[in-house]
Amino acid sequence: MLGYAHSEFVGKKLWEVGPFKDRVASRSAFSELQTKGIIRYEDLPLETKDGRRIEVEFVSNVYVVNGTQVVQCNIRDITERVRAEAALKTSETQHRSLIEGAAYGICRATLEGRFVEVNPALVAMLGYSSAEEILKLSLAQDLFAEPEEGLRLMHKWQLTGKIEEEVQWRRGDQRLITVQLNVRVLGGDQKMAGLEVIAVDVTERRALEEQMRQALKIEAVGQLAGGMAHEFNNYLGIVLGYSDLLLEEAGATEGLRRNVAEIKAATERAASLTRQLLALSRRQVLAPKVLDVNAVVWETHKLLRRIIPENIDLVPLLEPNLQPVKVDPAQMQQILINLVVNARDAMPQGGKVVIETANVELDKKYAGRHIEVQPGRYVMLAVSDNGSGIDEQTQARIFEPFFTTKQEGKGTGLGLSTVYGIVRQSGGHITVESALREGTRFRIYLPPTAMTELKVEDETPTLQTEILSGTETVLVVEDEPALRRLITASLEKRGYTVLAAEDGTEAIRILANNPGKIDLVVSDIMMPKVNGLELREKTILLRPEMRFLFISGYAEDTIGRTAHLPQDAGYLEKPFRPIELARKVRALLDKSAAGRGSTSKTA
Repeated sequence: MLGYAHSEFVGKKLWEVGPFKDRVASRSAFSELQTKGIIRYEDLPLETKDGRRIEVEFVSNVYVVNGTQVVQCNIRDITERVRAEAALKTSETQHRSLIEGAAYGICRATLEGRFVEVNPALVAMLGYSSAEEILKLSLAQDLFAEPEEGLRLMHKWQLTGKIEEEVQWRRGDQRLITVQLNVRVLGGDQKMAGLEVIAVDVTERRALEEQMRQALKIEAVGQLAGGMAHEFNNYLGIVLGYSDLLLEEAGATEGLRRNVAEIKAATERAASLTRQLLALSRRQVLAPKVLDVNAVVWETHKLLRRIIPENIDLVPLLEPNLQPVKVDPAQMQQILINLVVNARDAMPQGGKVVIETANVELDKKYAGRHIEVQPGRYVMLAVSDNGSGIDEQTQARIFEPFFTTKQEGKGTGLGLSTVYGIVRQSGGHITVESALREGTRFRIYLPPTAMTELKVEDETPTLQTEILSGTETVLVVEDEPALRRLITASLEKRGYTVLAAEDGTEAIRILANNPGKIDLVVSDIMMPKVNGLELREKTILLRPEMRFLFISGYAEDTIGRTAHLPQDAGYLEKPFRPIELARKVRALLDKSAAGRGSTSKTA
């Protein structure tokens, strides 16, 4: 074992031999042997003749033979065993470090559910301050939201041996979390029997998945509603237009005028409903401007005071250095009105509504919990009330189209879904926080604009008399025959020469056959074959100066999700009245004439 010759040992004392010489431990061990009669050492290393260090195990006995003490030493090389034990200890340390440092919860429990061991991640997941607190609990009876469910699953695990489950656990602060469990049942040796459990908190993941499902549901309903609204707008435009033409007819009786006025009023209410449908589907054409949200709040405040009863306080808390945003002012006002009216309805006995603005920053952690949010700076608009509050089930569906908790006939269920659509189309994000009898707060986050100066536009109407007739030539492109006939008739009545096309392909042919004779194109945006925007692109190759007036119920993805039109084009939302069409046509023709430096052909 040590590499010495036999002669180098025989006749010498133990501590005189090379491996043991001058070793205090050897002397001590030999002395102890003489006293006790038997010793066992596993920590007495020896050196071989060539200088290698080996680990050995001594088992020594003292015998008396013919009156003489004889020592018998059994020495065994245990170097490999020591190395294996060291490797095992290192492995156990690394394994312990892995468990202690794991990001997910790990525990061992008895088959009855009593905790034996837990790691720090599980302690943090369950909201306790130490492992000792959890070791006093029962896996089955103290963690599951429903103890009966815990007992049922424990029995199931013992029968199946290994299983994955998604369950509801109750934290130390009583908050429920969704946990994905991977459970393995240990058998065999009774000392090792029990459960090994890996627990992953998937509460946020499931919330994000639910957000995604909800967004897809709203998107699907929005697509359907938007398509229907577009078609309805065509028909409503026809009813509204012919109602106006009917009223302009000479000899109309007072009774006829009253009847037509009722038809117009009903049509306009229906048109308002289709605008809400377009808003929730994010398919309306916006007219965004750089504005101060505080200014919108103060302007809307005057209107809100008229619709809010005296027993409700309306309190503005506005950030004085609020960053500007780029949104449609009318849509911003509609958002405020919808939210404040909802707050009013939640406080029939009176209360307080707070409208708040602030500059905020949403970090990556917040964005990780909300799928549609990018981290960064935002302008926040919040509307809070101390009313009856909203339960969790209602909050989950609150932005769904046609979902309402109001009595039949008291609401369409489009108010908050309209707000949702406007905010999302404006590049923003909306949240709701509420609890029963604790009030509700809606928060809207809008991206600040890069522009630093607000452009003040003078919207004061001129006092000059409107002249809406003309002698120019207008090309009307509309795939709905009845609406095309209405537009043609209303423009011809005002003196214009009108050419009509049922789609973009026919319009291109008419433009090519009438060079220089057409002054304006009035075109629907959504058409088969060649849509309105594609028609414009093809037209400006032939006539770069040609002006376009687009008409549509929505602009769909052909303009982009924000639905911004070309700057030099006009837009008229369906349904429209003939006089609104006449104003738009006249304004574009006059602008075109001014741009060419020529005299207007206005009659």
